[in-house]
Amino acid sequence: MSVVEESPGGDAPPGPDELAYRLRQQSVLADFGIEALRARALDPLLQRATELCALGMQTHFAKFLERRTQDDALFVRAGVGWPDGVVGVVEIRADLESPAGFAFKTGEAVISNHLGNEKRFRTPKFMVEAGIHRAINVLVEASNERYGVLEVDSRDEGNFEEADLAFMQGFANIIGVAIERQAA
Repeated sequence: MSVVEESPGGDAPPGPDELAYRLRQQSVLADFGIEALRARALDPLLQRATELCALGMQTHFAKFLERRTQDDALFVRAGVGWPDGVVGVVEIRADLESPAGFAFKTGEAVISNHLGNEKRFRTPKFMVEAGIHRAINVLVEASNERYGVLEVDSRDEGNFEEADLAFMQGFANIIGVAIERQAA
């Protein structure tokens, strides 16, 4: 189950552009799976995941937020597109008031296509400053524990869709297995 904004659409088959977009996402995800199997260190893998998620979602912004249990926060451990002072520095509260915190606390994926009009969540200050309009978040679990959140963000108007969640969840699942392998 996921928390998704209502968006117009129907049950029409995907057009040629949509099909090409989804096939590209599958290819990007498959490439990441191979990289993850070869990875020996987690930080470069998390960084690569954010780069490829942004590429697959046709945006410039992505981040991996790692759980910090001592202060109930999510730490921006890896990311792409963000200005200096975000990746490796910023923490946000892991509460139900932000899209990432909600995804982390509930385990439900979140799509928010209009952050400026969002009534369910507050948008973290660094995202507002970067001009982010929409976000999509999925939980990353390892060894049956919540480890963090993978998030893709965009300055562009438009909509992330349910099918994008499958792409993102594929990355989250591979990251979870990589974390388990590193721990073993």
